[in-house]
Formats: sequence, C-alpha cells, structure tokens
Amino acid sequence: MITDHPAADVGVRAPAVWFALAGALTLWASAFVGVRSALHDFTPGAMALLRFVIASVCLVVVWAVTARVRRERLRLPSARDVPLLLLCALLLIVVYNLGLNFGEQTVSPGTAGFLVGQVPVFSVMLAAAILRERVAVVGWLGVGVGIAGTLVVLFADQAGLQINVGAFSVLAAAVAESLYFVLSKPLLKRYSAMELNVYVTLPGTLLMFPFTPDLTRQLAAASKGGILVMVYLGIFPAAVAYLLWNYALARLDVSASTSALYALPLITVVVSFLFLRELPSLLGLIGGLVSLVGAALVNNRHGRAETR
Repeated sequence: MITDHPAADVGVRAPAVWFALAGALTLWASAFVGVRSALHDFTPGAMALLRFVIASVCLVVVWAVTARVRRERLRLPSARDVPLLLLCALLLIVVYNLGLNFGEQTVSPGTAGFLVGQVPVFSVMLAAAILRERVAVVGWLGVGVGIAGTLVVLFADQAGLQINVGAFSVLAAAVAESLYFVLSKPLLKRYSAMELNVYVTLPGTLLMFPFTPDLTRQLAAASKGGILVMVYLGIFPAAVAYLLWNYALARLDVSASTSALYALPLITVVVSFLFLRELPSLLGLIGGLVSLVGAALVNNRHGRAETR
C-alpha cells in the first residue's frame, strides 16, 4: 500500500529506505542466479513446484500473522473473481516461472534479466490493447526501442547470428507477467496486495502439482546445496524481497521506486559474475542496454498520455 509521508519523515528514514530498496533489488536479481544454479539438481517444472510450495507456506504464515496483528478477518475471494484469479495464477506463477526456468537452461542470468526488464514495454502495449489506455508518442517510441533491443538479445548467448531458443522462453515469461499486471489491475481495487498474492500464489502452486513425481525423484538425489538454493528462492526473493519493496514504496514516490527497477538487470549481471562467473555476451549486453532505454522511455512521465 502506498501511503503519504511528510518530506521530513522521508529524509529521516532515507538510509533505511534506500537499504530496503537495494535489498529488494539484490534479492530479485539473485533469483535469476539461483534458478541457473538449481538447474544442476532440478528440472524446470520440479524446481518451480518446490519453490512455490515453500513460498506458499511462508506467504500464508505472513498473511495470518499480519491479519492477527491488525485484528483483521481473513476473507476468501468473491466467486465472480475466481476465474480471473485462476488466469492470473496461471500467468504469473505457472507460465512466468516455467518460462524463466526453461529459458535459463541456455540463457545467462544477465540476459534473462534484460528480457524480463521489458515487462514495462509489454505492459504498455497490452494495456493499450486490452484496457484502451492512451499512450503518448514518447511511450510508443520507447516501445519501438525496447522491441529493437529485445530482438538483439534474442541472438545473444549463442555462437554467431543464431536465435537462442531459450531467450524465447524467457520472453514468453515476460509477456505472461506483463499480461498479469494488466489483468490484475481491476482486482487491486477489491483486494489488498497481500490478499491478491495469496489468491494467486496458492492456486498457481496447485496447478504445478503434476510435477510432483519429478520433484520426489529429484529431491532424493539432489545435493544439499541445491536444496538450500531452493529454500532460499522460496523464502527470500519471494517473501522477504516484497516486504522490503513495500517498506520502501511506502516512503518513496512511485517514480523513484519504479526508476530503481532499471538497475535490476545490471545487478543481476554483477551477481551472476560473482557467483557463477557468467556474463552475457557482448551482443546480449548491447541489446539489453538498448532495451532498458526503451523501458525508461515508456515509464517516463511523458510516455503516457493523460486520461480524460
């Protein structure tokens, strides 16, 4: 939830706010690296299931504790919203995570970060098509630049000018996440961010239960390090990072927090190099930087036309 705070209060809390913001971005960046590392022990489907079983348990605990502290009643979603919630669960939990996991079999974490960084570009295009939201000329210019950079990234991490199939999988994940953001917009008028997280994460996890036999076999053979990575992915990039993000978001204006997201792919590149000694190819780095420029233009205050 975004709340207003006096400027003086923001100034006093500035160190903690920026620490929380940096922590959230670093944890999200580490998720790309963690996925790449965990692929040594788990297949993409089994990995997604295990991660969100852990995340679901953490989320339900936080939801229940938060409601108890605030003396709020836990409520179930309205029956009319169930179909849309299931679609959102399919897009954000199943398609996004399976797409990312499959893609990172051949795509470096840094390149995956640049592709997912195009979510603002895809969101604008989908919002214009589905919600009829108006986009200014600068916004459409950003869409064009972002698409150009993405096309370059599709050829990255491969020898020669050859399209990386894994990049298409990550790109599909980014489109699915963008579509989720557009479709979930009306739901946020009826449910809190915490409630929406629960209503989407739990059914999304259940939808991945067909991977249970694979997960059972792979857990028995997985290394302790691989299991610890999965526990980390289920707790920190999912639960802790969002707590830090919400703390910062409540004390910063939206433009400042949104602009900070442009650092996510770059942090991912650094974390990937430190832990895996992996870097995007030169072509991937160039395309990624170009795509970030496009995303910045889209999110620029002149990129969106004012609604009448």
